[in-house]
Amino acid sequence: MPENSHTGGFNIHFLDYWRVIRNRFPIILTVFMLAVITAYVITSYFITPLYQTSGKMKVVKSSLDEEYFEQDEQLFLGPSWNAEIEEIQSEVMLKPVVQKLKLDERWAREQGSDTAFPLDVASGRLGGMVTVRPMPKSNILEVTVVSDKPELTAEVVNAVMENYVEMRDAETQMKEARAAQTISKEIEMQEAKYEEAKKKLEAMRHEKKLELVNQSVQMKEIEWDRLSGKLEDFKQGLLASQIMLERMLPLSDEEFIHVSSSDSSRSSNNLTSIRSKQLGLESEIKQLVNSGVATEHPRVVALVAEYDKINEQMRNLIQGQKESMRIQHEIAKKNVERLEKEVAQLSEEVRQAITRDIKPYQEAEAEVAREQNLLTMLTMSKKQKAFSQAIVDEPVQIIETAKVPGAPFYPQTRINLIVAGALGLALGISLAFFIEYLDTSVKTMDDVEKFLELPVLAVIPDGVAPLIEEGPDSPNAEGYRILRAKIDLSPRSGTGNTLSMLSGGPGEGKSTTVFNLAYVSAQAGQSVLLVDADMRRPTMHKLLSADNSHGLADVFLGRGEAYQFIRASSVPNLHFISAGDMPTVEMGSFSGLKLREILSDLKLRYDLVLVDAPPVLGISEGSVIAHEVDACILVIQHRRYPRDISLRAKRAIEEVKGNLIGVVLNAVAIQSDEAYYYYSSYGNYYYKDGSKPTPSRTEAQVKAVRARMAASHQENQSAGDSESF
Repeated sequence: MPENSHTGGFNIHFLDYWRVIRNRFPIILTVFMLAVITAYVITSYFITPLYQTSGKMKVVKSSLDEEYFEQDEQLFLGPSWNAEIEEIQSEVMLKPVVQKLKLDERWAREQGSDTAFPLDVASGRLGGMVTVRPMPKSNILEVTVVSDKPELTAEVVNAVMENYVEMRDAETQMKEARAAQTISKEIEMQEAKYEEAKKKLEAMRHEKKLELVNQSVQMKEIEWDRLSGKLEDFKQGLLASQIMLERMLPLSDEEFIHVSSSDSSRSSNNLTSIRSKQLGLESEIKQLVNSGVATEHPRVVALVAEYDKINEQMRNLIQGQKESMRIQHEIAKKNVERLEKEVAQLSEEVRQAITRDIKPYQEAEAEVAREQNLLTMLTMSKKQKAFSQAIVDEPVQIIETAKVPGAPFYPQTRINLIVAGALGLALGISLAFFIEYLDTSVKTMDDVEKFLELPVLAVIPDGVAPLIEEGPDSPNAEGYRILRAKIDLSPRSGTGNTLSMLSGGPGEGKSTTVFNLAYVSAQAGQSVLLVDADMRRPTMHKLLSADNSHGLADVFLGRGEAYQFIRASSVPNLHFISAGDMPTVEMGSFSGLKLREILSDLKLRYDLVLVDAPPVLGISEGSVIAHEVDACILVIQHRRYPRDISLRAKRAIEEVKGNLIGVVLNAVAIQSDEAYYYYSSYGNYYYKDGSKPTPSRTEAQVKAVRARMAASHQENQSAGDSESF
């Protein structure tokens, strides 16, 4: 079973996104247009237009506007636009504007009332209309007003700016006097602090203790340097003894004597002397033994005893020297620890002396410098303020008055339409992919090969009519020629010459497909017999403009042999047997045994026998035909039925041992589906000079045949809806 054959899954590759968009473009366009039209209607007819205008003021931040405050003994200045913005939008500032423009009365009249609004309510409403913001990197404030009355916006902006200018002028005059008085007091207080700090420092200097403290600290520093040098020497000696101890202790007696022989100390000389005696005795003992004297001889015994005594004496001397080295190392370690304590104690005494005796002088000097700096800053600030007051006449200047807006700023129709279009486009694309997800019909040849495990023998474009209408030179005939060639070359088609077109449901184009295949086969010189075995909805006689009163039904009812009902068509080499009139109660006469006899006779008379069959699902005749013909082809209409219908049709054919050799993918929208676009080059390749194929019928004949085809298609659709398959 093909993978996911029953899941209806939506497996789409990245390169198929564009194909989905093209195939579902009408849906996307519809949603897009609906969104744009809806946005336009709402914007134009349901939203009250608002008007906006602005004015600009240049605000000079003089020294009088700077707030001084002291923190961590340093001076900070904190000018900000927030205060100005809040002040302009405050109730105190807006009430005069309401009174000047009589907004309380105007708004009351608009609502049909003779009583003016309370002043607080009117100023609150005005505050919701006014917005103030600073211009980037400048000292300009922009006042903006939004209202549904264009004239009112300009009036309010200009009135707010004028009121703010008057208020700032009055404030400036009061601040000048107050600021001058305040900063003068600050300077007087700072001068007093500075003088007090200088007196304190001078008093400490007159006590004449600083020189004695410095001398004491210097002496302790000299002693510290001496002890630090001595400590470093002791550390070097300790390190040398540690290295010697680690080197000598692991040595054997022989190695210890050899290493000690380079030392000129007395102990080393004793070791060398004893070692020489030991070697002499050892040599004398060997000479006596070698000369034949027995080991029990008194002389040998006496020499051996003396050798052992000297050997014990040497071991005791080596152990003593090693122990002496350990003791010397411990003494050096104790000396280093003692000196370290003395140096640390002396360092602490120097630090305490500096902290206790010298730091007060340093702090007093820093205090004097700090108070002097503060006094200098205050004095410079006073001069700067005086200079600023002299050159700045107006703290606020109106540089741009507000004008009556000519058009509303809200709603912004263009932006709304763009946003609605973008949302509509996104929604349309999402809807297209969602519909594609729900669509489980056959979309590509990969679907056929994956879910049905059958080869696609041909892809037939959408809108192809019976070739008898389009003529032998129709470019659409090339698809059927490819189908005929693949049937001839297919190893599964066997040696038989009977072939049937089957489908899972009605209306998938199997009748047109089998007719056009017969047409191109007859054009190729084969003798072709077209048998209409669809007793319920016969079609072939309509395509050939023939009568259907007699045909295959008469053979099944025993009224004659099949060859007696063969009729010639207007197409050379093409003959046909129409379905005939089979009553519903006689449908049981359509048997496999009788059909086998009919086909056995007909296949000997023609090169190719093509059988038009009813849908294989829900109708018994389709399964009977699939079993009796030599080969079957399953016709699947592109994007019509779910894949499960085609899969069930395949299983139905296989269950009756039908020889299913492949699939014809019919009615493919080649122009809009890029996956099949190369199939549209069938005819273009043969008509590069721009010539058109010559139709074999008149325009009236073509219209008549197409009308009959449309009527037949409607009948098939109606019957298909009423029958279960």
